Amino acid sequence: MIDQPADYDAQLYSILEARDWERLREFSREHNAIPDDVYEQPQHFWEVMMHKLICNRFDLLGLHPESRAWLSERGYSTDLGDY
Repeated sequence: MIDQPADYDAQLYSILEARDWERLREFSREHNAIPDDVYEQPQHFWEVMMHKLICNRFDLLGLHPESRAWLSERGYSTDLGDY
């Protein structure tokens, strides 16, 4: 298990609230040690991941409708297990 900094959750919240897929990618690289093949996925992959993460956080309930709509329009569910 990777040790997370004390402000990990606050940083992730800020990134998701801003809907910034590029910052999410860099944050994931830095804090979660994702492999190169995941890091190098295209923008669409990271946008899907960002919206799925938003939909799975209670502290971002206000953003759920927008993210659900974004995912639905592109044929995705909010389930983190489905890409």
